Amino acid sequence: MNQNSESGNYKKYTSKNPLMGIVTSKFMKDLSETITPLENINNIIDIGCGEGFIVNCLNRTDITGVDISKNALDIAKRKNPGCNFCTGSVYDLAFKKNSFDLVIATEVLEHLESPKKALQEIKRISKNYCIFSVPKEPYFRTMNFLRGKNLTRFGNDIEHVQNWSSGEFVKLIGTYFNVVEVKKPFPWTMVLCRK
Repeated sequence: MNQNSESGNYKKYTSKNPLMGIVTSKFMKDLSETITPLENINNIIDIGCGEGFIVNCLNRTDITGVDISKNALDIAKRKNPGCNFCTGSVYDLAFKKNSFDLVIATEVLEHLESPKKALQEIKRISKNYCIFSVPKEPYFRTMNFLRGKNLTRFGNDIEHVQNWSSGEFVKLIGTYFNVVEVKKPFPWTMVLCRK
């Protein structure tokens, strides 16, 4: 992948910045610790899987990854042999109702014009558990601004069209799912819920 085609996600997870490494490692650890105790998880889908960093972290072969970027999926496939990856949109997933024991959508909803439509589609394919995460605002934007990123947008990533505080995000998720646990690995809000 050349430098001009690297996604923000790819740059974040491959950053040489030690602080970024600590932050993303803590996020991955919290995600893994949230999933480990869940019972009867035989198949997982990672929606908006990007280059497969989350899939790789979980180290399982019962994961399906879906993303709109074919370039990202090519990297994900190389990084995670044995897993199933396909192109698709969170608004129209090509899976039957109740297909997955666990649906993961980390750092997806803030990129969407219609997050409620996406949540309805995720609920349709979910059999039991879901994990969502989004940047926790205003901290995420403030952190970006202080490190000189996206200054003209006051720290807001150009790809982010939604911004939620932890409370706002938990309330949104609670309208579609039963919230089981909320974690706040800085600077994100992570929500485990059941259908």
